[in-house]
This record gives sequence, C-alpha cells and structure tokens, in this order.
Amino acid sequence: MMRLFNIRKIYCLSLVFVGLLLGNCSQKKEEKKEKLEVKPEFKTELAMPDFSIASVDDSFNIASKNFNKEGLLLLKYFSPDCDHCQEEAEIYFSKRDSLKNIKTVWISGDWAKLDLVNEFKVKYKLEQLNLIAIGKENGNALLSHFKIEGVPFAAIYKENQLLKKYRGEIDFDELIKINDGDFDFSTTNSNVEDE
Repeated sequence: MMRLFNIRKIYCLSLVFVGLLLGNCSQKKEEKKEKLEVKPEFKTELAMPDFSIASVDDSFNIASKNFNKEGLLLLKYFSPDCDHCQEEAEIYFSKRDSLKNIKTVWISGDWAKLDLVNEFKVKYKLEQLNLIAIGKENGNALLSHFKIEGVPFAAIYKENQLLKKYRGEIDFDELIKINDGDFDFSTTNSNVEDE
C-alpha cells in the first residue's frame, strides 16, 4: 500500500514538473514571437512626400498628410490619354481581388483636365479599387520628388515607408506578393534608391 502511495506521489509530481516545463517552453515561444514582430525603424527619407491633389469628385483639394498611411498604399501617377496607363488601369481592375489590401491614390499631372481624369475614373472603374482619392496634382511636388520623366509611374508604401518605385509599367506579380505579405523586403533598399 505504501508502495502504491509513493508511485502515485511520484506520478503527480512528474505531471506537475512536465506541466511547468511545457508552460516555460510556450512562454519562450511567445517571447520569440514578440521579438520577431518588432517594427523596423521609421526612416524619414522613405516617408511619403507632401503634396495635394484636386479631387475629381468636387475639385476639393486633398492633402497627402490627410491620407490613411497605415498598411499598403499605392500612389499611381498617370495621364488620362496615355495608352500604357489605360492598359495598366484595365489590368489593375482585372486583378483587384488579388490587390484588396492595397489602398490607391490615382494622380494625374497638373496639365490634365479634371473632366478627363474623371472620365478615366469612370471608364476604368477605379472607385472599385480600394480608392482613397483620384485627381490631378496641384503643382509638381511628386514630379520633383520622384524625378518622374514619364508615365505610368507608381510608388508603393507600407506604413508610410517607400517599398518600391515602378518607372513604367507595374510588375503585377510582384505587387500581388506585396499585397499578400510574401514580398522579400530584404531587396527593398536597392529598389527605392534613385535609378
């Protein structure tokens, strides 16, 4: 009987010990997970520049400082009469379900007529693309900042940090990877420097 009592005692102590050991292991896993989720340092030079656009919806000026910059945001610089820009708008619309996590701001140069920008918005159904705003730039802050020499041009941001610039057409396979969180961010530094 004494032997049975000792076996039960050893068994109970063993269960307590294993429980403590497993609890300690899961706590260490949580600590490791927290360490992996540390946000990278914010770099001012990679932040979105200040600019404003005249919105097609009511010609109201919208300042970039008022955009929701959390998550992914694509600045798309275009011209309503540019064939490549029109084709890219069609492709973007066709892939919209794969790009749901990306907010968009479509911006034409200050040379464009606002009614043509609005026609572009309607024709290519841009209001269905997680659209923050569409209009024409007031001045040329973006042209100067990005040294834009032609359209189409795009810049993708995550948490207000520039990830990638597209001079010319967007690589949609890459943009979908960015949308899905599968983009290799270790390559971004070379992609954001001036070409």
